[in-house]
Amino acid sequence: MKRFMLMMVMLLGVVALSQAAEPKAAPAFEADKLEGEKGPYLIGPLTRDAWLEFAPELKEEAVAYIPSPDLVKALSYYPDDVTVTCVLGTWCHDSQREVPRFWSLLDKAAAPGITFTMIAVGRNDAPEALIWEGDHGVVPGYRNRFDIEYVPTFIVSNNGVEIGRIVETPEVSLEADLASILGLRADPAWH
Repeated sequence: MKRFMLMMVMLLGVVALSQAAEPKAAPAFEADKLEGEKGPYLIGPLTRDAWLEFAPELKEEAVAYIPSPDLVKALSYYPDDVTVTCVLGTWCHDSQREVPRFWSLLDKAAAPGITFTMIAVGRNDAPEALIWEGDHGVVPGYRNRFDIEYVPTFIVSNNGVEIGRIVETPEVSLEADLASILGLRADPAWH
């Protein structure tokens, strides 16, 4: 009996440690459309297709963006697996500009090790967004969970550990900033 109890305590300890080490992940449901004070927007885990269905004009921004070919090439050879989690506002002009550009960058780089996920949030303290998060068990809310002040925020993680962020607008360009976070050395062709 003592041996059984010891095994149970050890098993519970292992489970607790594995849960504590897991990265903060978004729940496994899709974005919903909310009606806010300033109009409709999406909230929750978001796909490119869902956002393009909601706002088809974003495709033009993605098509028009031409990232530096030298940095695209460097990113295409990145050897490790990383996750880029983008917390954005479908209502936000910066998100509407930068996220489709990031899609274009990822499409051109075709880097198999870069996984991209998006989470849409409401405006700061939007009551309908807070209610939605509570109803969907998003506690703390997305902004607190990912320590978000401005959107979009691109959070780059390796093995669940954050290694860098691009907040609101890139310092140089999306591709230059991402390459810098990943430790890639390539001179951009025109930046």
